[in-house]
Amino acid sequence: MTNPDVLIVGAGPTGMTAAIELRRAGLSVRIIDRADHMAQHSQALVVQARTLELLQRYGLAEKAVAAGRRLQGGRLYSNGRQIAHVQVSNIPGRYPFVLFLPQTETERLLNEHMESLDVVTERQTELTVLSQGAGEVFATLRHSDGSTEELRTRWLIGCDGAHSAVRSMCDIAFEGEGVDLFFFLGDLEIEGHDAPSEELAVHLHHGNVVFMGRLTDKYTRLIVALHEDQKRDENAPITLEDFQKAIDQSGVKVRVLSADWITPFRVNDRQAAHYRSGNIFLAGDASHIHSPVGGQGMNTGMQDAANLGWKIAAVARGAPDSLLDSYQQERGAVGKRLLSFTSRALKMATTENSLLEGLRNAILPLVTQLSPVQKAATGFISETAIEYRHSPAVTDRGGDGDLRAGDRMPDLPLGRARSLLEAWTSPHHLAVLCGASKKDVEEFRQQLPAADIFAIDAAQLDAAGVKAIGQDPKVLLIRPDGYIGFRGPLDQPEAWAGYARRVGIVIA
Repeated sequence: MTNPDVLIVGAGPTGMTAAIELRRAGLSVRIIDRADHMAQHSQALVVQARTLELLQRYGLAEKAVAAGRRLQGGRLYSNGRQIAHVQVSNIPGRYPFVLFLPQTETERLLNEHMESLDVVTERQTELTVLSQGAGEVFATLRHSDGSTEELRTRWLIGCDGAHSAVRSMCDIAFEGEGVDLFFFLGDLEIEGHDAPSEELAVHLHHGNVVFMGRLTDKYTRLIVALHEDQKRDENAPITLEDFQKAIDQSGVKVRVLSADWITPFRVNDRQAAHYRSGNIFLAGDASHIHSPVGGQGMNTGMQDAANLGWKIAAVARGAPDSLLDSYQQERGAVGKRLLSFTSRALKMATTENSLLEGLRNAILPLVTQLSPVQKAATGFISETAIEYRHSPAVTDRGGDGDLRAGDRMPDLPLGRARSLLEAWTSPHHLAVLCGASKKDVEEFRQQLPAADIFAIDAAQLDAAGVKAIGQDPKVLLIRPDGYIGFRGPLDQPEAWAGYARRVGIVIA
């Protein structure tokens, strides 16, 4: 296959997610990567609940959970005193926890699934020339043997990281700045009274940070952030003593025994000026990078790919090209909010101002115990609170219930150990018909044969489900990325039919 529908540059979690989404939708895909192997060590560590919902559609969620470690919350300490405790057991959905799973394992699961769809990464293959015109993208590739290949593709997705060649070739600005801190991390064998178990721990000490999260029975992930005036020679290798020194300064009773791997790294807060240039798109670290606060990076990239993948497939089926503009509008806004939060949170954690430090330590124990704050924190961390209500790609025609078009569709319990979304694994829209008769369902199925259809009534829902969906007859069209694309009355077929045409759903 020389000229695919889509060329993906970069075969990390974001690129592989894009390949899976597009192949599931029937498009031809090629994916290339400069490296000769997948990641051997894992800077990304956390798989959030929203990403597990995505993996559920691929049949991978339970495999990921089995391979990882569930964390129930986190504790924040300042100079040895606990100042905040966030529990995540109230995350809505079937995954009420944070999953610690090394990126190497996440990539292994994604790669196996991608290859089962007949997409194999072309390794040691580099994009060298890129241009576009008249609805096509032209690329030149250099292979491992030095040979070059010219190809045409309808779309190209740059998932090639912070130093993205695609972004550079498109002359898209990467706006922002570096973080003036020195970071290093490692997977270490530790022992001691303060070694974490089922919750992660973050220790602050006069502007420095030590993060600890249990990976396995043997190893714990440690991340250290130091201010510039306390950093060591960047050219000297990181040692166990560097970790031990930071731990001791924080007053943590932990002793470092050995390391599986350790590495220094730098942090930047940057976002691409735009995610789309004609038929070329940026996703993942190519479009946004930030500090590791909240464990959002890899998850955000995978959600970028899920958002973009179904829209490209819809345009390939005949939806208007303008649908692809909503990728920037939806995911660009998510990236902007994420960078704002992680930047503020890191500045708060690493302040050296004694007045601000005292104010933080006094206020956090109070506000983090408030239910709205706990709910907002878990919604942000798990990514279940992300919504696109103001997107031009969704349509809301009203109705009762709290859910609106643009909201994430929750996996509501239906009784008898069943849930609304557990069987929804296809790449198609899901039509949820609420309060519909058998005749309504059959007519809907005849008019919209390209969608999966699920009929429910209020009697099947618990009180939370009724509050979410309501009881009036209505149609919810769930997009392939798990968000409500349309909400409206059941007896207004012209409304949902208009939405269906806009997103490339074939109407009989």
